[in-house]
Amino acid sequence: MDAEIGTVAALAVLLIGLFAWLRQDIRKLDSKLDTKTDSLRDDLSAFRERMAHLVGLLVGLREAIARRTA
Repeated sequence: MDAEIGTVAALAVLLIGLFAWLRQDIRKLDSKLDTKTDSLRDDLSAFRERMAHLVGLLVGLREAIARRTA
């Protein structure tokens, strides 16, 4: 009977340790994912600004060409 209690207690401690390790690992992955998401958000913002600049240049070019033909 005592051996069974010891075995169950050892397995319980092992499971608790495993879940704690998995929880810590998930937190690390979540932190890395947040960092990558922030980086992607910054890159997308910079890309959006560059595209807006290019659109402005193209609109100006279109207007310059349209004025010459008119």
